[in-house]
Amino acid sequence: MTVKRHIYIVAAEKSGDELGAALVRELRKQTDDAITLSAIGGNALKAEGLESPVDIAPLSILGFLEAVKSYPIIMQRVAQATAVIMASGADAVVLIDSWGFMMRVAKHLKKQGFKGQIIKYVAPQVWAMREGRSKVLADGVDHLLTIHDFDAPYFIRHGLNTIYVGNPVFDQAYDTGDGAGLRAEYNISPDTPVLIMLFGSRLSEIQRLAEPFADAIARLKKALPELVIVSPVSDTISEDVLAAAAQEKSLHDVILLGENRKLDCFAVAGAAIACSGTVTTQLACAGIPTAVGYKLNTLTYLVAKRLFKPDYISIVNIANDELLMPEFMQDDCNGENLADTVLPYLTNKETRKTASQALISATKKMRDGNAGDGGQSSARAARAVLGILGKT
Repeated sequence: MTVKRHIYIVAAEKSGDELGAALVRELRKQTDDAITLSAIGGNALKAEGLESPVDIAPLSILGFLEAVKSYPIIMQRVAQATAVIMASGADAVVLIDSWGFMMRVAKHLKKQGFKGQIIKYVAPQVWAMREGRSKVLADGVDHLLTIHDFDAPYFIRHGLNTIYVGNPVFDQAYDTGDGAGLRAEYNISPDTPVLIMLFGSRLSEIQRLAEPFADAIARLKKALPELVIVSPVSDTISEDVLAAAAQEKSLHDVILLGENRKLDCFAVAGAAIACSGTVTTQLACAGIPTAVGYKLNTLTYLVAKRLFKPDYISIVNIANDELLMPEFMQDDCNGENLADTVLPYLTNKETRKTASQALISATKKMRDGNAGDGGQSSARAARAVLGILGKT
């Protein structure tokens, strides 16, 4: 009788949770369910039938100061995660993104004599800052699945088996939303301009961006009283967004929708104001002109400013070495700058069309270079994981 291989998926944040869920679907498909899967994660992995024995909610943090404050609970979750993985007897563990937490888990697993393969999925952005992490990763895990083709040299030189699987953001079509249906549902006329607003996926992001985003809305509504603002939010942050809206009067005008309506919002939006992150690449794929905003606590920002190498923070801008999406950091992330940037997109069809075409062209180039074998990145990642297990 063939013994089923057992793979443990670990995700500490929303984006990793979604990546893990996609990997689970592909692993099941490629093995005809002849595999045992367990997971530590959130709602996306739970929807795949994998209940998490560890609560990951406190792990969605960003910044040096926040990490220091959260250190005790992080280490508690590391201990819990290590214990359940060791007890599971898994043949492999896939640690998705979330550098600090995952490297601690990897270190503890090795220290406790974990006999399976330790696979890191998504490399730290050593090309952007802290190149020394490449050696730390090579020492801490057995294999790396990377989503950027330019990652590999940083890790291969330290002897880490590195497999490029492609960026999952390019696997999806972003032009399939029902814009007409959303307009009809909320009685929005075809000529009424619509702005999509995306607050981020972490509490700290929502708290820091609520004020400048609200000020931007106030300014835009003054210029365009008929403007409608929509915002798709996930269940994990809906309460945080509602709390922010309660504090900022201008946010009362925002129509909050479930994240499952994101593509409908994309279909109806003429422009966007968004927190920097994966969603800005999605907006670029959809051809939605966007003002990107971001704020960190002062200490984190000062440290990051010294270490960060690229001229831009958005992947689309970095990949094309061009400011296709205007970016505003720290004090520059204010209502005036955000509103002044998106107002022309909402009022001038030619301006919007030019910006939209530039984004679509840039992301098409990025999509065409995405691993290039015709498959989807999650499918390639699953093949890579199964290939690693097949050799052990």
